[in-house]
Parts: sequence; C-alpha cells; structure tokens
Amino acid sequence: MKKILAPLVLAALVFAVYAPALRNGFVWDDTALVLRDPLIRSWRLIPEGFQHFLFTDATASNFYRPIQRLTYTLDYAAFAFRPGGYHLTSIVWHIAATLALLLLSGELLRSFGVDDRRRGLLAFIAAVAWAIHPVHNAAVAYVSGRADPLAAAFGFLGLYAGIRSLRENGQRRWLFLLAAGLLVLLSMLSKETGIVFLFLWGAILLVKKNWKEFRPVTVVALFVTVIYLSLRLSAEHVPPPTFRPSPPPLVRPILAARAFAEYTGLILLPLNLHMDREVETRPEGAQEAREKHAAWRELQTLLGILLIAAAIYWLVRSRKQDPAIFCCLLLATLAYLPASGALLLNASVAEHWVYLPTAFLFLAAGLAISRLSLSISILGPVLGVWLVFLGTRTFFRVFDWKDQRTFLERTIASGGDSARMLINLAGLELSEGNLDVAKRHLAVALRKEPDQPLAILNLASIAIRQNDFDAARNLLKSTPESPLIEARFNELLAVVDHKETGQIHPLRFRLAARTGPPNWSIEKRYVEALDQSGATAAAITELKSCLATQWYRAESWKLLSELLTKAGHASEAAEARERAEMYDVHLAER
Repeated sequence: MKKILAPLVLAALVFAVYAPALRNGFVWDDTALVLRDPLIRSWRLIPEGFQHFLFTDATASNFYRPIQRLTYTLDYAAFAFRPGGYHLTSIVWHIAATLALLLLSGELLRSFGVDDRRRGLLAFIAAVAWAIHPVHNAAVAYVSGRADPLAAAFGFLGLYAGIRSLRENGQRRWLFLLAAGLLVLLSMLSKETGIVFLFLWGAILLVKKNWKEFRPVTVVALFVTVIYLSLRLSAEHVPPPTFRPSPPPLVRPILAARAFAEYTGLILLPLNLHMDREVETRPEGAQEAREKHAAWRELQTLLGILLIAAAIYWLVRSRKQDPAIFCCLLLATLAYLPASGALLLNASVAEHWVYLPTAFLFLAAGLAISRLSLSISILGPVLGVWLVFLGTRTFFRVFDWKDQRTFLERTIASGGDSARMLINLAGLELSEGNLDVAKRHLAVALRKEPDQPLAILNLASIAIRQNDFDAARNLLKSTPESPLIEARFNELLAVVDHKETGQIHPLRFRLAARTGPPNWSIEKRYVEALDQSGATAAAITELKSCLATQWYRAESWKLLSELLTKAGHASEAAEARERAEMYDVHLAER
C-alpha cells in the first residue's frame, strides 16, 4: 500500500493543478500541429508520419518528432477536434513523466547508498516540486508542448533501466540495457533533446567510475543513434527559414549569462510567466526606453555571471563532499546545456526548455537541504509554503491558455510583446473582422521590427478587405523580399487582380502555388481558381498531380471527388471519396 500511495498522491496533485486545462481550446501552434496536419487523421498514416518533420502545412521546422505526431493521431481517432481530450492526454503524459522521475530518483539515490526512508522522501518531494512547478505550464497546458513530457517520460524510464542494469547479471542485465536503449530512442523521437539521456547515462557511469559498463552502454548508444539518424535523415525535410540573425560568437556568452539569471528567477519565484521570452537588448522604442532596457539587461548579465560562478562552486565543492549531490548537479548541467544559449536555437530563452534540467536540480537541492543542520520544524513550513505557492501559481497560469485571444492578450500584457505576438493578435482580429484594431497591432509590430514582411502582408490583406486596392498594391511593392512570404505575396497579388477586375487569373494563382515549398492552402486556392474560371478539367489534372506525391491528404481527395462529380465522372468521384475517408477517420462526421 505504501508503494502505491506516493504515485497516487503525485497523480492527484498534477491532475488537480492542471484540471482547468480540460476546458481550454487550441492555441498558437496547435492550429498547425493538430487542426491542419493531414498526417494525424488516420491510423493508416502512422508510418507516413515517420517520414515527415513537424509543421507539414505550416512554416517548415527542424523538429523531427514522430512520436509526438503519433499521440495526436491517437487523440484525433478518439476525440476528433474536441480540445478537452487532447489536454487530458497531455496531463496524463505529464503524470507519466512525474512517476518516471519518482522511479528514477529512487534508483539513482539507491545507487549512491542513500537509505530507504530518506531516499523515498527526497524522491517524492523533488517529484512534487517538479510536477507542479508553473514554469512547466507550456509543456502541459499547451497541446503543442507535449513533446517535453513525452521525451521526459521515456528518458527518465530509460535512465532508470540503465542504472538498474548495474545491479543485474546475465540475461536480465542485457534486457535492462536493451530496454534503456529503446526508451531513450523513443525519447529522441519525441523531442530532439532526448539525445541528452545518452550523455546522462554516460555521466552516471563516469561519476560511479564503473568503467566496465562503458563498452556495452556505448554499443547500445551507437545502435540507438544509428536507428534515429536513419529515420531522421530519410524523412522529407524542408529547411526552415531564418527568422532572426545568428548572434556573433562573442555575444553568446553574454546571452548565456542573462539566460541563466532569467531561469534562476523563474525557478525560484515564478511570478511573471509568458511565452516568447527574450534576453537580447531591444534596439526599438524611444531613446529613454531603450536605455532603461539596456541597463536592466546589463545588470542581468552581471547577475548571471555571479550565479554561474556560484553554481560552478557548488558543483566543484560537492564533488568531494557528496557524490550523490554532485551527480544530480552534473545531470542538471548536462540537461541544461542545450538551452543555455551555447547552441543556436529558435529563441534566446523559453520557459519549457528547463522542463528536463529542473528535475535533477530539485533532487540535488533536496539532498543538499537534507544535509543541513536546520530543524525540520523550520524547513518543513518554508518548503510547504513554497510548494503551495507553486501549485496555486500553476493552477491560475493554466487559465492563460483558455483560447487564442486570452493567450495572446495575456502574453503581450505580461511582457511577451514581440512583433510575432502582435502579428498573431492582428491576424485574430482580422479573422473576426476587427480591421482597425488589427491595423493598430500591426503598426506597433512594425515599430518594433521595421520592414517586418508578415506585418506588411497583413496590412495588405486589410487593405484588400477594405477595397483599397491602390494601398494594397503599394504595401505589396514595399514588402521586403523573403522566401518565407514569397508564395503569400504572389497569392495576394492574384487576389488584388481578382477584386479589381472581377475576373480570376489562374496564372497568378499558379505562380503562388509554384513558389517555395508545397503549400496546400495556396494550392487549393489555385485549383479552385481553375474550376471557377471554367477549367474544371485542368483543376482535376492539377489536383491529381498534387496527389501523386501528397497522396495522404484527405482534404485533397475530398476536393477531387467534388470536382469529378461536377465533371460527371461518378465512379471516379466515389473512389476519390473512399480514399478521403480512408485518410480521415472523422471525415464523414465533419
């Protein structure tokens, strides 16, 4: 009974603090990863899902995460596009990751000779702090953030199996080694950072000086890496566009120091939480605002340097005094390095990037606190108040993800007022017909990033909606050239021509469809333009050409069925409809 009490309490705590997410909708990248991904709509497409990177019908990415896509496939089969089910799945995976951490912590502390009672208490407290910490909100309350709990759940279990193999012999030892390798592979296929578990496994062996285990572990690691690379490198991949220039090498240590200070504040006192964080110095705004912002960033740099020095001191000091604390700190350090600013990622900081390193950090902190001579009557209430604060903050933070408007407005109000967020909010206002409000948001975005092409294109869309075609053309002419927006640029030109003349010019839509990587929304508009101009046969030919390579698109087959019906080809139309229903299990319902 005692063995299952801790897991039950943990599961109940996680569900309690994240329960409001069950009433939330889809926000931000959920539109691309759930609502628009054609590869999640049928179990028949699961193998094909391993052949593509994420964001199939959106801006290309470097994210090869087929296990994440697989979970969306299962969600779609069960819930269609009802968001509550997707949020429930994300909560369950966070619970799974928490229980896996509890199991791993107990085994890790056992390997360092920590007694049973103390080991269980430390593992439980560390797991509670990690499970309910609000900095992890984006990994749980945000459907697109599911990659983190997936990678953590598989990785923690893999690391547990790897450590457990150290106290096994013969066939059982190899079974644990192979299980560890398989679980780490699943972690890597859930999120790229899963590869860090191979290094964590090696670091544990290094700390324990278990040299004889390096050979079998190296064999397993090489086997896992080869399988992962064979899957990743053979998948269809469109190189993503560059959204921001790479910081010079001499600037990266400064950004790394600022990021360390930023994360330290978020971990200790997570009050101001929001997406789209950054630690770079903003060049935009009034002179006084720029100077104030730069001054704060320089102070953050100094604080980061001091905190890094303190962390290094703690790491070095614990190496001699307490191998268990040293090992946990070393694991936290290795898990943190990918998010530290040392590597070039798509942002300078992000709250969910500390999802993994904080697990080992909290375990190290628990060990260190247990070594102090302070009375439990002092430590207990302080720790209890902190944990209650964490759970309460997490509970209320979940409401920030209620819907797209709530998410964007609260993010901007909390300090995530980047040009990207403002453009997203303007797009929402545009979709709801609030054109003047959308223009104001885009104007602010352009003050932050002059010549931002997406902002200019959205202004052109507003001008088209207002039938101000001269303004739309002038805006399109002023748009900076960028591969990211070239297809959309040509599409808007075609729309302006159509609105002005009342005639559809399929060639302009063809140019948009042939520009850049395949874009189904623009391709669909071209096919519809052909049909509306009387060239239904050409539209059918074009659509069949698309389906020759992108055969998995249920929506394409459905459109083909409609065009074939219109052209009088009933039998072919029925076959196309059947294919559409094969690749979308909820097509008939929708």
